[in-house]
Amino acid sequence: MGETIWLRHEAQPGEAFASSVAASSDGQALYTASARGSTGGPHTASGSDARFVISRFSVAGQVQWTREFPLVASVGTPPEDVWGRLFLSVGPTGDLYLLTEVHEGSVNLGSGPLSGLHVSRMTPSGELQWSSSFSSIPEAALALVASREDGVFVSVRATYPYSPERQCSLMEGAIYRLAPSGEVLWRTRVGEPQCNGYRADAVSLAAQPGGGVALGGSFFGVLQTPIGTFSSSVGSPFLATLYPDGRWSWLKAFPQSHGEVTSIGLSAKGTVVGAGVLRGGEFSWGNDSLGEARSFLFVAESTGAPRWAKSLGRTEQPVVAVEPAGRVVVAGLSRDFPTPAPGSTDPIQNPHLFARRFNLEGKLLWNRFFIRSGGPGELFKEQVVSAAPSGEGNGNTLLFGQFSHTEDFGKGPLTPVGTDTFLLKLGPGPEF
Repeated sequence: MGETIWLRHEAQPGEAFASSVAASSDGQALYTASARGSTGGPHTASGSDARFVISRFSVAGQVQWTREFPLVASVGTPPEDVWGRLFLSVGPTGDLYLLTEVHEGSVNLGSGPLSGLHVSRMTPSGELQWSSSFSSIPEAALALVASREDGVFVSVRATYPYSPERQCSLMEGAIYRLAPSGEVLWRTRVGEPQCNGYRADAVSLAAQPGGGVALGGSFFGVLQTPIGTFSSSVGSPFLATLYPDGRWSWLKAFPQSHGEVTSIGLSAKGTVVGAGVLRGGEFSWGNDSLGEARSFLFVAESTGAPRWAKSLGRTEQPVVAVEPAGRVVVAGLSRDFPTPAPGSTDPIQNPHLFARRFNLEGKLLWNRFFIRSGGPGELFKEQVVSAAPSGEGNGNTLLFGQFSHTEDFGKGPLTPVGTDTFLLKLGPGPEF
């Protein structure tokens, strides 16, 4: 039932937060990106000791190399004010793509200081090939994924200069596609620019077969695209795919729901698997209506047609790892207590990390809780931030996150120094 194959935990001074985990296509190399500092959160480091960390592991979980990149405050800026965000993805040739965003300072990946937003490409040994400053306006990093045809997709939130005519600073979401050389091939808006903080944020990307990309997140205000327009005043989930040239393929939005698609993945045939959270309303998908769910898992055909949806109970920030055949592991932080029976309520609201595996038809294959001692936990300090198939083709799954209390990941109780990262490899269970 999803047994723990191995666990890696490195106790580090300060706070450590997970960013991304990915595997090479042959499963022989595993990579993690994390952020360390005095404060931060998923993908984020800040403070005088802030740094980005990239590590490569063998298939057995042994560290092969680690690269650390300190964040350096700008001249005249207090060291504790520097902060940055980091995302990682592995391309089909085994090269690494990094998305970095640094404010009040810079980071040097090997070719000089980088400030603001950059995409960089590294060799499998961690040597920098190039860095590209692809954005000409203030944009914030949201997500990154390598294309299956090489090159990379980036999701951003753009903020334009103040407009006296509109009396606001317009905001929009956007997707870029960059070539393997770093050249921008296209930029597609995710909705038209809006005032008052309204926008569409694509917080998760997944590469499609043939060179397209799927995106999921939430929208506030009006989501206006060439193939459909939706309105929401509370922030509602959406899911879409783009053709390889950046044109819209299909769009599904849920204005009756208050929530967000937090993670998406794709099978080898382009089947889209998504997970998300609900803060109000209901989530209706095909014949399934999840009116009482606080989080959800759903599957769409490559055309966008609904297949099935499942409630994940009271779950925070679920993430998915989708295998080529379409089986999925979803992980997150759950407030549904695992004992004496799954789904029962913990009277002190003690959240626990979990992982669940479903087959292509939506059958639950196993449900694994990682029991935490102490509490209550803080959201973002107890979290599975990233999940991915191991690349071996045998159903193994990688989970990468952080924890701040004693946790049992299947190898006995483990106590962190502060907020520490963990890398976990789970087996597929009996039905692979």
